[in-house]
Amino acid sequence: MQINLSSTTHLLELETLVAGSVHYQLGYTDITATGVSLPQDEYGIITTATTTIIATTPSAATTRKIQYLNVYNNGVSNTITIKKDISGTEYILQKISLQKNENFRIVNDKVEVFDASGRVKLQTTGDTEIAGDSRVIFKVGTAPEAAGQYYCFAKDTGAPGAWLPGTPGINGRNTDGTTVADRGCISAGTPISGINYIRDIVTTASQAGTFILADVLWVNTGLVVTTTTAQAITQPTLPLRDNLGTSNGFGVGAGILVTTATTNAAAIANITLSYTNSEGVAGRTATISSYPATAVIGTFVPFQLAQGDLGISSIQSITLGTTLTAGAISLIAFNFLATVPVTVANIGSIAFQRKLDLKLNNGHCLLPFWLASNTTATNLTGTIYFVNK
Repeated sequence: MQINLSSTTHLLELETLVAGSVHYQLGYTDITATGVSLPQDEYGIITTATTTIIATTPSAATTRKIQYLNVYNNGVSNTITIKKDISGTEYILQKISLQKNENFRIVNDKVEVFDASGRVKLQTTGDTEIAGDSRVIFKVGTAPEAAGQYYCFAKDTGAPGAWLPGTPGINGRNTDGTTVADRGCISAGTPISGINYIRDIVTTASQAGTFILADVLWVNTGLVVTTTTAQAITQPTLPLRDNLGTSNGFGVGAGILVTTATTNAAAIANITLSYTNSEGVAGRTATISSYPATAVIGTFVPFQLAQGDLGISSIQSITLGTTLTAGAISLIAFNFLATVPVTVANIGSIAFQRKLDLKLNNGHCLLPFWLASNTTATNLTGTIYFVNK
């Protein structure tokens, strides 16, 4: 959907059905016979049930081209209507219901709706498909820690080959999916033009469970598993790969990846992470309810964020609280992109089925995870279909 205001009688309006707190921001350029203006923006907060002019009329002989519009519902459930007013007659361009903390954006001819976790809920686009590609996954896994425990196939042999954190040290490194350090990840590569999307995911496994595809943005090494006080981390700015394509960490989580089995005799419940959230608030604390005893290699334990937080922008420290005795662990910053339940062993399952294309930010480093249903070593097989638009 491209929105242009091409006359001095044209306005762009936003109608809110009920009172609440609706935030909007839009950007535009003015096009004349002599050139294009610098980008301009408008923004505001609407708290009543009303119709608000969000883009005023352009000057004579000028076309005001709306580059993007983002609307975030910070209040109660609301119905948002975007209207073009031509000489007092209103024409509806888009109407959508948003729950609290949901938002939608219009960028050129694309409309996207995001849920409260920042994941794509709906996407419509007029983009032209340029090309398609696929990546086959075959992984020979080892025994997971327990039923209901996450496991990461990254270390395992198969196709692609093993991905390992390397030796970036305690401050870690950002991944980019293309360097030697990230060989073994799943990547569609960086497109020459356009944007890469995931079209379909087809997978099966030798055991029932849930396949999870994650983009790993950052990883570290060098944590001392016997230190029970805070271990400080100076993390580089995250790459532009959160749910909104920024480095703010919207939708980004953190977790512990076991790279060498730990030997703590009992489960541990006092591991904490100090972080800055996606809204820039520092001093937040994430927790782990239970780090398993004698966690096997490949075990992945995600942190639980502080109440109300939607993502991690940066990590300042980790405190194990109780010694892990021996072994090795890494911290990773990740974004779970898709899940595919395998309800019956050796029977294929499919996600998306061409109903929704999932945008991939450039530099993605995709790794396969598994939510185990038992402790039997599992072989994973699947195909990810990409499309470039």
